[in-house]
Amino acid sequence: MDQAGLAVVADLAGRGLVAGAVVIGSPGDGFPAAVAAVQEASATGPVVIAVDEEGGTVQRFGSLLGRLPSAAEMGAMSIGDVRELATERAIAIAALGVTVNLAPVLDVGSGPGIGTRSFSDDPMAVSTHGLAFAEGMLDGGLVPVAKHFPGHGRANADSHDEVATTPPLDELRRVDLLPFGVLPDGAAVMVGHLVVPGLTDGVPASLSAAAVTGILRDELGFDGVVITDDLAMGAVAQMIDVPTAARLALIAGADLLMVGGYENVVPSAWSLMAALDDGSLDERWLDEAVERVLTMRGVDPCTLVTPEG
Repeated sequence: MDQAGLAVVADLAGRGLVAGAVVIGSPGDGFPAAVAAVQEASATGPVVIAVDEEGGTVQRFGSLLGRLPSAAEMGAMSIGDVRELATERAIAIAALGVTVNLAPVLDVGSGPGIGTRSFSDDPMAVSTHGLAFAEGMLDGGLVPVAKHFPGHGRANADSHDEVATTPPLDELRRVDLLPFGVLPDGAAVMVGHLVVPGLTDGVPASLSAAAVTGILRDELGFDGVVITDDLAMGAVAQMIDVPTAARLALIAGADLLMVGGYENVVPSAWSLMAALDDGSLDERWLDEAVERVLTMRGVDPCTLVTPEG
């Protein structure tokens, strides 16, 4: 949603239908009041207010707070300077009502759709500078979201527009996966819509249990919140509709789904209910996902239960 759309988010949150929203565009002076209205309306406690504040070509608060350097520019800075810069930005946008920053970009390389959004084409530089940025976000009170697992920097296309394929899994293990193995506690991970030869069997990683559960959780040991990239993006839309994608992503192991707009919220919810009904989605796994997301939101589930049960 853009800032004006937060009124719709308030309505959805008031009915318990969303865990939050990603704010796009360039928020203005009325942003804090619009966010406060969402939080006041929410029937399930504080919700996620997320933005893409990466720096460079992808930032939402440049007009309000001034320009944030791109990841490529930060890649030339010291690790301490990157952490300090991220902390300052986190404090500033948290004061406006943001709770989650969909950054840092941990993609190794500047392939289609990435460019200066990457810190470097050196996986070690991406690891050190990406970790510093994530720690700075945590220091400033925000949840950082590392993206785009398992690595978009060397894919052959922009997943915003079309199916994007990465190098084979063995090569990802040597290069692209390395930054995702050094995440600080409290960070989340965004899974991209990336086809990985030798891993995802022709479907995007966001819909692949082999990628999300097999590699990210089991192999790399990540136990935080897993978020999908926008399920309305071209790489997914060329294959299936958003409600079906939401169902497959949750089955694959995602906790939090971006469904591309309010028009997809209710259809996606019904799709997930159908997955519970037919047994394709394990209710115990769903409980774990809900617990992780509530923790991210700072919600005590006991407060959501009435004395009558």
